[in-house]
Amino acid sequence: MRYQTILFLVFVLAVLIVYYLAGRRRQRAVLLLANLAFYGLNGPQYLPFLAATLLTSFWSARAMDRAYRETDAQIRAETDKQAKKALRAAAKARAKRALIPGMLIPIALLVVCKYTGFILRNLNAALALLNRPQIPVFRVILPVGISFYTFMALGYVLDVYWRRYEAEQSLLSYAAFLSYFPHVVQGPIDRYKEFRDQIKDGVAFDARQLVFGAELVLWGFFKKLVIADRLGLVIDKAFAGWQELGGSVLIGAVALYSIQIYADFSGCIDIVTGVSEMLGIRLRKNFNQPYLSRSMGEFWRRWHISLQEWFKDYVYFPVSASGLMRNVKKRLRDKGKPRAAERFATCFPIFVVWMVTGIWHGADWKFVVWGLFHAAVLISGALLEPAFIAVNRRLGIKAENPAWRVWQIARTFFICCVGRVFFRAPDLAAAVGIFRAMGRAPLAFAALWEKLVAFSGTMPDLLVTLAAMLILFTVDIVKERTRLREALSKHSIVLRWALIFGCLFFVLIFGVYGPGYGATGFIYEQF
Repeated sequence: MRYQTILFLVFVLAVLIVYYLAGRRRQRAVLLLANLAFYGLNGPQYLPFLAATLLTSFWSARAMDRAYRETDAQIRAETDKQAKKALRAAAKARAKRALIPGMLIPIALLVVCKYTGFILRNLNAALALLNRPQIPVFRVILPVGISFYTFMALGYVLDVYWRRYEAEQSLLSYAAFLSYFPHVVQGPIDRYKEFRDQIKDGVAFDARQLVFGAELVLWGFFKKLVIADRLGLVIDKAFAGWQELGGSVLIGAVALYSIQIYADFSGCIDIVTGVSEMLGIRLRKNFNQPYLSRSMGEFWRRWHISLQEWFKDYVYFPVSASGLMRNVKKRLRDKGKPRAAERFATCFPIFVVWMVTGIWHGADWKFVVWGLFHAAVLISGALLEPAFIAVNRRLGIKAENPAWRVWQIARTFFICCVGRVFFRAPDLAAAVGIFRAMGRAPLAFAALWEKLVAFSGTMPDLLVTLAAMLILFTVDIVKERTRLREALSKHSIVLRWALIFGCLFFVLIFGVYGPGYGATGFIYEQF
């Protein structure tokens, strides 16, 4: 059951009715039943994997919390400082023993389900070089949303281990969070405490947030059906036959793919965020007009925000504070290389984060290279930032100059598009071939326009797609300056409903659906 289908909307309507009629005390139970129904409809064979991650992380957090509570009581009764220190160390050791299975089992499930084929293929490649027998390659089912709910479970047990908050004692509450149907398939990657604080006392019915949520759902459908799926018709044909296309067409296809993946992913997030808002639960913000960014660092603070924050909190900071980092920095300083120590401290955590980010996105070398590409861009940006600032100051370039801002946005979009080639190409070899084809073929706008029309179907189809993209771009510019929904709510009801019906008209008339159309999945479902 995909988010952009009529079946999903009927499901949401039924859940909303039961959710608010059941009363605030029963809402968590209603949510859990709805979550299980939704996940079961997507594939009952996936439920054991979700249950294993859920129960393991819940038990682990409870065990850690119990170790800390028991020791806290002993520490309060103890007067000797050294004895208190020893008790804290013992509690930490007990908690770590409980943490290990709470992390290893979910990670192991993710690795086995997602990376078994990738590991075996590469192992066979190495065995072939040694003239050794091959290992049979088999595929393991990939449970829906496993990358997302695994990260949420890992974040939860680490937060309890670091004593950011106490473990949840109610399995019902934690299960309602981890299996929550709006975020279980492709995020956002939420934090348990934020969810718990909103749902612990139940949610009162609020007509205003129901309307706001419905508006966001409609906007998500517009992005997905009118922009992403229409662009998908063009991009799929371009990348399927990239060997026969000229450089201008491939460059255009890559640029349009950057728009498609944004409309697709942010459209999904708008749909699920709107549904969750109707249920009275706010999800983490996941997009903030990323294509208006002036640098790649800013871009990744605006794109898939919940994932970047997860990596910052649970990978970047722990690596930065690790014993390895301290030892390497100390050795470099002892050798009289303080600048090298600082550069290592800047570069190594970024490298680790983007290696993991690339691998997380998919079991393919193209994603590894994609991660390394962004690591190189971000590391070089961090190292060269003082030089850039000095050059700008010498040239008299003001940061807020409109022309300079436009140039920075265009430059960032170009760099982003380079990375998208690895992301969208069938494999790493194809990505290299696409780069070569783009570099050697002449730019020709007429050829690009001709192919866009042909791939779109008709000229009106292409014009509708371009008009929808212009609407998206305009809305993003407005949202950069104001809280759009709140601003619209202050205008007359005539204007609000005119915009709502206009968006609905676009979705119904120009959306890609209906007879002969198989609802395409969201791009990030595969991750």
